[in-house]
Amino acid sequence: MQYFKVIIIVMSIGLSSLSASVSDYQEIYQQGQEAFNKEMKVEIKKSVVSSSRKVKELYKAIDYRPVWVDKDHLTQFTELLVQELKEDFEKGLHAKLVANYKKLLPNEKKVFASNSLKDRVVVELGVMQLYVDHISAILKEKKSKYNSLSLLQYALEEKSLIEALNVISVERIAHRMPTLDQNATIFSEWGEVDRNQTKTLMSGYEGDKKERLKAMYRLIDYKSIWVREKGLTSFGEALFEQIGLDITLDKDTTTYKRYIELKSMVLPKDKRAILEYEFEIAKLYQAYMTHALYGTINWKKFKSKLRRHHRNGDWVVHNILYSPESLLIESLNKKTLTHAFEKAKPVFPLYKRMLVALKKYQEIEVLGGWKALSEFSDLKPGASNTVVPFIRERLKAEGYTVDCPDGNKYDACLLKVVQTFQAQHGLADEGYIGELTRKALSETVAQKIERIKLNIDRIKWIKRSNDRHHILVNIPSYTMYVFDDGEVIQSMKVIVGRKGHETPIFYGRVRTIVLNPYWRIPASIIRHEMIPKLKKNPHYTNSKNIEIHTGYSEHSPLVNPLNVNWHKYGRRLPPYRFMQSPGVKNALGKVKYLFPNKYAVYMHDTNQRNLFEKDVRSLSHGCVRLHKPFELLETFSKIDTVINFEKSQKILEHNKKRAFRLSKTVPVDMIYLTTWVDKNGIVQFRDDVYGYDKLQLAK
Repeated sequence: MQYFKVIIIVMSIGLSSLSASVSDYQEIYQQGQEAFNKEMKVEIKKSVVSSSRKVKELYKAIDYRPVWVDKDHLTQFTELLVQELKEDFEKGLHAKLVANYKKLLPNEKKVFASNSLKDRVVVELGVMQLYVDHISAILKEKKSKYNSLSLLQYALEEKSLIEALNVISVERIAHRMPTLDQNATIFSEWGEVDRNQTKTLMSGYEGDKKERLKAMYRLIDYKSIWVREKGLTSFGEALFEQIGLDITLDKDTTTYKRYIELKSMVLPKDKRAILEYEFEIAKLYQAYMTHALYGTINWKKFKSKLRRHHRNGDWVVHNILYSPESLLIESLNKKTLTHAFEKAKPVFPLYKRMLVALKKYQEIEVLGGWKALSEFSDLKPGASNTVVPFIRERLKAEGYTVDCPDGNKYDACLLKVVQTFQAQHGLADEGYIGELTRKALSETVAQKIERIKLNIDRIKWIKRSNDRHHILVNIPSYTMYVFDDGEVIQSMKVIVGRKGHETPIFYGRVRTIVLNPYWRIPASIIRHEMIPKLKKNPHYTNSKNIEIHTGYSEHSPLVNPLNVNWHKYGRRLPPYRFMQSPGVKNALGKVKYLFPNKYAVYMHDTNQRNLFEKDVRSLSHGCVRLHKPFELLETFSKIDTVINFEKSQKILEHNKKRAFRLSKTVPVDMIYLTTWVDKNGIVQFRDDVYGYDKLQLAK
């Protein structure tokens, strides 16, 4: 690791003044695709003649542009479609297509089986047919304003297949809906609902509630689920028990109040009244499972606010492919409603710990919480102030161990407790009580409970993944975590986008690791920084290891800056590409981790190591800078044999670019949790760096 220490020292004096926004990198990413897309278009137009009519129509409508294969072999669209069809692949379906697309993956010798354009077109057309078949199956006999073409056009417009699949979530749920096992022995417990009375009683319901209730009983063939003449069924009892035990459900909600009313009702004797009771419990089930599955965040309202207040901000949610109705069918087949409750829980590794944290703070609230502190000025350790006894009581009420002497002195005993509090709130744990610590101390127990619940609801919308390894970048904590089977095996500081250039919240998969990367300099920097300096000093780019090329590729012809009249350019850009050659002065450092996305955001090393000393690290233009990029490289070498750490170290001793395509892509989530529980069971709170808590909690 001695070589890496040398790198860090040299980086600190590198090209530190240059920076670019996410939109700049998006522009560069698009430019890099143009040449490849032109070649692919020609080949697709020639080869598509042997494809199905539908595939031909789709390519003609999108002007034969490639969708599923790009210059980096497979697009993010393909990986998401493969994830969508994972069960089909595991059953052995689409074997020929899988064999073809595996040609574009690294083999045991860590090389690609084929870089042929024709081979890529074979995969491109095959995946398009797979997409058409899949979407057609989902939308078959359903009233949808989308078809495979309009959905693809929407995905291309939004640059996200996730966004497109989300707009047909209702249809996807229906497509995945299991069929009811009519021979299940559980039905011997219940009878059937009178269908004529069902229509009469449901006439009083309105809109979506009526349609969902009708659909639910139609799906279960009008079985009585919740109540019989003798009392509640096992499903009815399980529902009431679950709602009573769910600490995430506020007591002042309509759902909880209705639960209390229905639970306390005396079982009616009249058959019509029993049927009414059945339907009311069915509606309660729908309302409760809507809460359990989706939470309370109004995503449509939030995204509208986001566009107004954060022009560059984005938050991609992953629609949950379960519904209360589909889980009920599964539960009837499994003969227990517990199945629905378990399926509704997120698979996110921190979810259970968050429930423990919520319970802790709810118990503190029952005991009365803590009193608000009166206003006081900054407080140094060793100083005396009449507020000190109240600070002790405030910390003690939150569960901190405060066995300190009485009096007004801010002594060494209280200092240790304050430092612990500061550390758990992401503050400099120096013991000095200034503005930020006073702000953290002023948060009430009710506000902390509200924040914990908000973050539990956010977890529900993180993409559900069963991958063994998983990377999370939590923006408010400025930290990256690597998980192995739900346990953190590595963490490090990161630098994320600052306000106005917010790092987007989204999901991707690390596919490529580049050692000794080039930094392709965006147009805004060329215009505002490069050209003015070249006018004064034509040697400027040479002194900063910046190459000037006639084309986008680093292999295109070089331009000598001494032979160019830079005074011709200013507002008008020169017809050249600027890129910083690999090395310790490179703005991206010595390694970058690519997970293709529409934002052109990635994780990378940096030549500004000193910035990691800051507590608040929202400093970049959107990309994620890593504090320990080489340690992460070593972790990847243990995950994927494509990466040989010892050989990588030798490559990094020089400046020749090398890119490695992983054989096992690793999911990475940019997330936004202002509250979570660490591996030691400590509840952590962080500042709402982008103001998203405020937007989502606003009534």
